[in-house]
Amino acid sequence: MKRYAAFFILGLLVGAMIMHSFQGRELEKLYWEKENLKVELYEKNEQIKKIEEQQERLLPPTVREIKLEISHDGDTFVEPELKRQVYDLVKGLLGQEVLALPYPLVFNILDNRIVEMDDKRFHLNVEAVILGETLVYYLQAKKSADEELI
Repeated sequence: MKRYAAFFILGLLVGAMIMHSFQGRELEKLYWEKENLKVELYEKNEQIKKIEEQQERLLPPTVREIKLEISHDGDTFVEPELKRQVYDLVKGLLGQEVLALPYPLVFNILDNRIVEMDDKRFHLNVEAVILGETLVYYLQAKKSADEELI
C-alpha cells in the first residue's frame, strides 16, 4: 500500500513539474508580450501628444472659457442669477476664433447693458476685457431705479 501511495505521490510531483514547465513558458511569454504592449502603448501616446501639439499650433486659438468678474456696489458677492443672465448674453462667443472677434463688439455686448431679474434691474459697466482662450470680463453692476429707465 505504501508503495502505491509513493508512486502516486511521485506521479503527482512529476506531473506538476511537467505542467509547471509548460505553463511557466506560457506565462513568461505572456509577461513579455504584456511588457512589449506597455512600451508600444507609451510610444503611441507620445505620438498622439506630439500630433495634438502640432495641430494646436496650426489651428487658430479659440475662446474656450468665459469668466465673469462682477463687482456689485462694492460687494464681491453677486447674485448667482445675475451672473447666469450675463453669461447667457456672452455665451455665443465660445468657440469663436480669438483673432477674428470684433473687439468693439466684445466690449459693447455688456457695456451700459441693463439686466432685469424678477423685480430688480442692474446696470452693467464694463471696466476691462481680457481677450484670449479664456475671455475675462471685469464688470461693475449697479442697481438701477425705475425712474432712470424712463
